[in-house]
Amino acid sequence: MTLQVLPPEMLESPKDKIETKEPQPYWKPSSLKDGESEEFRLLGCYETGHAIVGWQYASECRDAKTGELRFNGYVVTRSHPGQPDDIARETDWSKPDRPKIDGTYVKPRRFLAWVATSAERGRLEVMFIEQKSLREQLTEILQEIEDYTWTEEGLANFSIKISRKGTGLETAYSILPKVRKVPEKIKAQWSKEKDTIWLPNFFEGKDPFDGKQVDEKGIPAGGVDKRGATVMPTTKTETTEEETEF
Repeated sequence: MTLQVLPPEMLESPKDKIETKEPQPYWKPSSLKDGESEEFRLLGCYETGHAIVGWQYASECRDAKTGELRFNGYVVTRSHPGQPDDIARETDWSKPDRPKIDGTYVKPRRFLAWVATSAERGRLEVMFIEQKSLREQLTEILQEIEDYTWTEEGLANFSIKISRKGTGLETAYSILPKVRKVPEKIKAQWSKEKDTIWLPNFFEGKDPFDGKQVDEKGIPAGGVDKRGATVMPTTKTETTEEETEF
């Protein structure tokens, strides 16, 4: 049995743009402070609807009363949006009143979203990674298919520790993988809660925590395609790592 683990969009850009709100629970590497780290286990994969890649940009709209442009949330797109009409202007941070700069716009940012559980909180979360260096490091790890394997349920037989060093322009992030057998507690949690999160909802303008949407025939709406995803083998091979709570 094989699972499509890595979204094919890690190597190519898909389509469509949909507005969405950020879900909770929700985690970004930028929430770490200098010297801090957090450990996660990836749950599910691209094939199961628990990992996606897309683009996000800040948008603006005109206030109905004043006619002035104001921040209007974020827009998520499958492919690079170019320069849409509602993209937000950049801010001049060098001035005390932080004015907007007409004709200069905030660049869209690519992201990887993956369902995970943290060693600290023990709940299902959406890990939202915008840093290119982290996405590239994680891609390399996932392609080491003999060392970092997955269960038949789509649970990572390893954890990843994400660390931050530095601040501002000197900030650097790193990922350290560690082989860890999946404890029965997490298997049971995943079996119970996996259908409550469906990341393709991002592209439908819905909350991923609304779960998988189905039509009258019981087929998932906007189901995941099979285009060129990295195929990762599953395994029941025992590791030398002792089973832990995480």
